[in-house]
Amino acid sequence: MGLFHLRVGPVKVGFLGLVQPLLDAFKLLTKRDIYPLRSNKIPYSLRPVIALCVSLFVWTTLPLRFNILSINYSLTLFFLLRTLMVFPVLFSGWSSNSKYSLVGSLRSIAQSISYESVFSTLLIISTVFLISYRIQRSANISSMAWVFILPLWVICTLAETHRAPFDFSEAESELVSGFNTEYSGAFFAFIFLSEYSILLFSCGLICYLFFILEFSALGLTFCLIVISFLFIWIRITFCRFRYDFLMILAWKTLLPISLCVLIAQISMF
Repeated sequence: MGLFHLRVGPVKVGFLGLVQPLLDAFKLLTKRDIYPLRSNKIPYSLRPVIALCVSLFVWTTLPLRFNILSINYSLTLFFLLRTLMVFPVLFSGWSSNSKYSLVGSLRSIAQSISYESVFSTLLIISTVFLISYRIQRSANISSMAWVFILPLWVICTLAETHRAPFDFSEAESELVSGFNTEYSGAFFAFIFLSEYSILLFSCGLICYLFFILEFSALGLTFCLIVISFLFIWIRITFCRFRYDFLMILAWKTLLPISLCVLIAQISMF
């Protein structure tokens, strides 16, 4: 990101400053957790832990070689677990007892509800093409059949994971970091670990559904790096949307397009 923006980043720690993220994580995990005076301490403390657990459990739906589970409804389970990520955001905004956290969590919930309607339609389109609810089924069917919905899938993934240019729940200029304003130390680290875990899983899901026909470790790693770099590239390139433009894009553009694709698909079958 520093190279793209021609900015000088951290260069003192390690070679070219590459050890800096590890030291930042170590610093967060060793810092003292500060509880706001009027916060609801139990839901305030449980929110980061629940978010991290859900974000790690969702990896069980991905058909990795060392996966001990074989889930017949992996696409449905992924959508349900991804929907559950809204509730920890709501709990963090409400339990912090801060107006910035509450506004950030409400914006995040409205954004998630808007784009989940589009994302659920795309999942239905994928299951119709796969004739199955299993992600593993994509290994047997050419992904070129539904690659035209890939731009819609990428946009919905960015909005669902609250990544730029759709990072309205953490808009620092408007919300002072949003729903995680009052969090510090290990809780702050858990929140961002859960977000990046979901983001990496979403990149892996894109690789399985649209690009990889044989689940080799080398091919998955390469595809995951490319898709992750694409998401970072989008974050570097585009500025943050206006919130009303975000809702207009969801309800007046993406949802009608996805519904038209679904109707055309059903008529073909």
